Amino acid sequence: MHFRSYNYRHAESILNANYRLKKEIEQVLSELELEPPRRVPRNGAVPVHRQIQQAFQQRGWEAEVLASRRMRKRHFFDLYKDRVAIEIELSNRELLYRDYLRFLLAEAEGRIDVGMILLADYPDAAFPAGGLRTLPRLEQVVDDLNCLRGVVGVPLWVVALE
Repeated sequence: MHFRSYNYRHAESILNANYRLKKEIEQVLSELELEPPRRVPRNGAVPVHRQIQQAFQQRGWEAEVLASRRMRKRHFFDLYKDRVAIEIELSNRELLYRDYLRFLLAEAEGRIDVGMILLADYPDAAFPAGGLRTLPRLEQVVDDLNCLRGVVGVPLWVVALE
């Protein structure tokens, strides 16, 4: 699978310090074979989300790791390994703000060096009329982070799967 990315606050440089881990991430992403979701199931579980989690878990990543010890039952990272946290955002753009909060909490506690946001940036033609176009796009996240530059100081690598 191809992807585009955005490097916020030198996240890629930080990941390059653990080059093995960055290459592992890139390899997992390149091996993914995902189809655009046709609809979001009622229970909120997106099969593509699980596929991505499983691909990383096969490489030793932990799933559903607490982002903050102070906020126990509310904030979990989708994936975590070696001080890198990954949030998979395949639903609504507004949920990105919860992701930013998770990264801020974890950084404040010294639990992460860098965060990563995974998006599925499918073209509009992949969705039926009136379908899932609420999915966040890479350009929207870039705009968000530029607007929140004074608030979100966490280095983030934003990756849009195409």
